[in-house]
Amino acid sequence: MRGAGEQPGWSQRLIMALGSRQANGQPLSPETRLEQLKMLIESQRMPMPYSFPVLVGLFALCFVDSIAWHWLAIPVALIFVANWLNRKNMDAFAVADPGPEDVSRWERRSILITVFFALSTGSIAIFFWVPDDPVKQAYVLTALIISLAPVALITSCSMPSFYAATMPIVLIAAARLFLSGEILPIALGGVLLIFAVLLSQLTTRLNGIMMHSITLREDKSGLIEQLFKAKRDSDAARARAEEANRAKSHFLANMSHELRTPLNAIIGFSEVMSSEIFGKHAVPTYKEYANDINRSGQHLLGLINDVLDLSRIEAGRFQITEEEVDIAQLADDCRRILEIRAQGQRVTIVEEYEPNLPIFYGDARAMRQTWINLLTNAIKFSPPGSEVKMFARMEPNGEMRFGVHDNGPGIAESEIDKVLHAFTQGASGLAQPGKGSGLGLSIVKGLLAVHGGRFELKSKLGEGTQAECVLPPQRLRQNVSMAKRAS
Repeated sequence: MRGAGEQPGWSQRLIMALGSRQANGQPLSPETRLEQLKMLIESQRMPMPYSFPVLVGLFALCFVDSIAWHWLAIPVALIFVANWLNRKNMDAFAVADPGPEDVSRWERRSILITVFFALSTGSIAIFFWVPDDPVKQAYVLTALIISLAPVALITSCSMPSFYAATMPIVLIAAARLFLSGEILPIALGGVLLIFAVLLSQLTTRLNGIMMHSITLREDKSGLIEQLFKAKRDSDAARARAEEANRAKSHFLANMSHELRTPLNAIIGFSEVMSSEIFGKHAVPTYKEYANDINRSGQHLLGLINDVLDLSRIEAGRFQITEEEVDIAQLADDCRRILEIRAQGQRVTIVEEYEPNLPIFYGDARAMRQTWINLLTNAIKFSPPGSEVKMFARMEPNGEMRFGVHDNGPGIAESEIDKVLHAFTQGASGLAQPGKGSGLGLSIVKGLLAVHGGRFELKSKLGEGTQAECVLPPQRLRQNVSMAKRAS
């Protein structure tokens, strides 16, 4: 094997000069030359491997009355040996299954065997030539010229092999004609050379078509390899992301449990201090501080509970307790819980429930949290004097749709996907710091997903927001009498 900067040897330069180049004059890549070599060897595999020597042997019988048999046997023997060497070379190539780095060595072997075969075939013009018999001379020349057609067809996939297989035959036949010294044979020799040039041009075009096919096949193989590599990289990246997500969810779940224990103590002690159970504070400001601590602790506890629920959902460990739930009754309970907050912000809550709704079979606590999160968000971002609508209805396809519509500032369409992710908020949320953690909608989406439902968020800036939940038909029951009031 040659080094990267080593110049090619004389044999390699000769192969390049004989046509082993691209259309732009650049040398062919080792991969392309290997494909050419494979096509060449495949095109030489015949059902009858020694049919050509047999034909030459039969052809030699036409000259037994004019030429001694031992002279006739020489070309037949040479062609037989050339065929045998070619067969051995093809079998060795199949066993070795060479790579691009070995293509030069196999090209040289193939070219040498091809030249030997061409010289053996061309020797017919020497050993079968009958002086002073124009008929048999024409017979010999015709046979050689006819042999050029299948040889050119077989070797058209590799121009160096084409030249190696045809040029010796053409030159030997032309030399035989030129050496006669007569006008007619010399003219025929010129015609033979012109025919060889035309045959070379036709073969070059055919070789160009084959080269284009090889290039397309290489491009296809390259693209397939790139796709497989990209898929492997993508699968590996996804596995790493999933593992990181599981680790994050596991960490959040564990930390949430660890934080809630001391936080409950803080909330309890702050309630005792703010209630002044053991006596009034000497300084009234301490009572205000205790109330602030209690409110902050309650807020932090709610946030930790949200994080815990979200981590369970993402880890696939959120377990639902299935029971029959009246969605409209549950919505009314949630409205009463948040009525005081809505009145404080001068927001009116309107209910619009379709009568005789089916009973939902699922987790009542999850649905309660869904209603509260949606209603809290709507009240939070609604301007004073506006209206928030709670609704529930059946769809023609058997699904139940419920949710909350508001007339707030809305969300830009480009931010809708963003706000559905944990700890992210839209521009309106960022403009009002302290009004949320960005977990509400992601929790709603996860709670619906574990029930086989889906969450749809529709909004435009300045036109309000429509937060809608869809429950699948398989979780709905028609027997209203078995409905249980969610506690």
